[in-house]
Amino acid sequence: MAWQRRPEADIRARGALALLALALCSPGAGSQALEWYSAVVGLEYVDPQTNQTVWSVSESGRFGDNSPKEAAQGLVGAPAGDPEGCAPDARFFVPGGRGAAPWVALVARGGCTFKDKVLVAARRNASAVVVYNEETYGNVTAPMSHAGTGNIVVIMISYPKGREILDLVQKGIAVKMTIGIGTRHMQEFISGQSVVFVAIAFITMMIISLAWLIFYYIQRFLYTGSQFGSQGHRKETKKVIGQLPLHTVKHGEKGIDIDAENCAVCIENFKVKDVIRILPCKHIFHRICIDPWLLDHRTCPMCKLDVIKALGYWGESEDGQELPSPESAPVSISAGNLSVTFQDEDRSSVSSPLSSATSESTPPCPASLKEDVGEDTALLEAGRSDLQCGGPAC
Repeated sequence: MAWQRRPEADIRARGALALLALALCSPGAGSQALEWYSAVVGLEYVDPQTNQTVWSVSESGRFGDNSPKEAAQGLVGAPAGDPEGCAPDARFFVPGGRGAAPWVALVARGGCTFKDKVLVAARRNASAVVVYNEETYGNVTAPMSHAGTGNIVVIMISYPKGREILDLVQKGIAVKMTIGIGTRHMQEFISGQSVVFVAIAFITMMIISLAWLIFYYIQRFLYTGSQFGSQGHRKETKKVIGQLPLHTVKHGEKGIDIDAENCAVCIENFKVKDVIRILPCKHIFHRICIDPWLLDHRTCPMCKLDVIKALGYWGESEDGQELPSPESAPVSISAGNLSVTFQDEDRSSVSSPLSSATSESTPPCPASLKEDVGEDTALLEAGRSDLQCGGPAC
């Protein structure tokens, strides 16, 4: 039945969850932890208009991934003519710088890799390198990878902060910068490859589940419709089967050897008081055995005769209308030596050799049918004489 497969939906749902868990935990696609440190940036310079010293301290920087987490300080210097500081022969302008005093290189992001920027400044003996972000990122800082730059301190600051310092340097104001270690941060993230893999797996399982659900409900709908149709058909078939003659087996009855003959359905011998059903092909079976069989198969278990058609019922025609049964006529059926005669007005009533029956006029029959009628008549007369004398040996 269609609904017996319903637990498979739960199995598929669990499989989808297991696949998603596998995607999240697979090597190279799972979650990774990123550790980074913020940088405390302190500035000190003398305002030429007021001739007063200005101090400012903010945790506005971020250490590079390969930078040592150490403090550094020095006067700020900017590359002349090349704000990115990518040229190998770039020269830096450091207002107020004297000799070998420590200084900090201030360069813009872009133009080359972070590693190239740091190496150019390191060759000019910078104690630290400060990279300010691009204008499109606003006040945001980003992680930097610059492996192979040694022990030089590298931090990134936002674009507004970098432009503020650069404007002071370009005006020739000596700006002293102090870099300190800020807060340690732990950030968990999922790689882009993992997100794509999980998304594809999830969408695939959703498509499979949706297709299976559609198939399941279509099958269930078809099965339900066929059940409604088959119930009506079985009801009509049951009525037709009820028209087959019945007979109760009696002790010492001629025509049925209760010790030798058996039912082909249950493979058991006929016993006294067993109710048997006689088919048009003259085969006899237990009623409780043959009725369910005929409901499902419509044919005799022994000779495969279509019992429903033999009774004159052809089921449903092509246009869905049931064909009418044939005109009523006397019918005579013999099972072995057992003779049964019934009329269409009462097909459920059966006359055995032990019962009296009035014969009515019948249309002319072929020679072979006349011989059978003669034999049945002889058996009927023998049965009557046995009843009158009390037994076959009187």
